[in-house]
Amino acid sequence: QSLIDERQNEIMKLLTIVTTIVLPLSLVAGWYGMNFTNMPELTWHYGYGFIILLSIVITILNILYFKKKKFCRYAEQRKMMQKRF
Repeated sequence: QSLIDERQNEIMKLLTIVTTIVLPLSLVAGWYGMNFTNMPELTWHYGYGFIILLSIVITILNILYFKKKKFCRYAEQRKMMQKRF
């Protein structure tokens, strides 16, 4: 039972990481996917590039945050769990 609980916790960590990275990108895509005319970034020549750059920055910041908190050690922990068996 303990091994099953540990495995489930690791899966939940992985799903949390994926959700935390994808959710802000979905939010940005949702905002700029709407047909508004009064958003200044839509008429700006570099608006499309800015949104791509913003998405990349959000993704990198999320990954760096998880690495700093040592939350992204899923692969290492999985190898350790396989050695137990």
